[in-house]
Amino acid sequence: MKTGFVILAAGAGRRMGGVAKCLLELEGRTLLERLLTHLQPLRGKARHDLVLVLGHHAHDIQAEVAKLPAALEPLCVINPRPEDDTASSLRAGLRALARDVKQVVVLLADQPLIDGADVRAALDAFAARDTGIRVQVPMVHGQPGHPVIFDAHVRDDLIATPMQPSLRQWRAAHPQAVRLWAVDNPHYTRDLDTTADLEALVRETRWSWRWPGTG
Repeated sequence: MKTGFVILAAGAGRRMGGVAKCLLELEGRTLLERLLTHLQPLRGKARHDLVLVLGHHAHDIQAEVAKLPAALEPLCVINPRPEDDTASSLRAGLRALARDVKQVVVLLADQPLIDGADVRAALDAFAARDTGIRVQVPMVHGQPGHPVIFDAHVRDDLIATPMQPSLRQWRAAHPQAVRLWAVDNPHYTRDLDTTADLEALVRETRWSWRWPGTG
């Protein structure tokens, strides 16, 4: 089944000091490069099978993307209104995805621990879902996380219907079609919103880190 990936990276990173969080380097690689490397074996060969949605810091992120190997390069699209909620960024990504994808995986660009095995496990769980389930959200000890996965029907509803609901609104309107996938994997809910989050990660992992252009 053809899978499309959307990575959301349009935020301003205000709680991290106004930086592009996906450009944080851990052990010599940016968060973005790490994620793209993990996704590479799972994606199709066409660039529009994997879309990176930018907004704030778009110029800096695109400059880093240009340095990546061609096999990792995503299709970059820019949300002209990144200050809106994430629904507008998701819609921008969904519009840019290849039309023939049958399921969509949505990830955040600031998830430091997500790897290919985590994404594969989520895809396997979605493939084994009950009939009628169209959206899957990982739940770790009651906390929702990413990747969120949904089918092409939901994608079309989010971008093609006149109302263009957010995914949250769609879920609220179709609770019977949503699976809250209970799983004991903190990778799905770990992201980096604040400097305290980064400090905690470094303490736990002992990874080296730096921002591009420093150190």
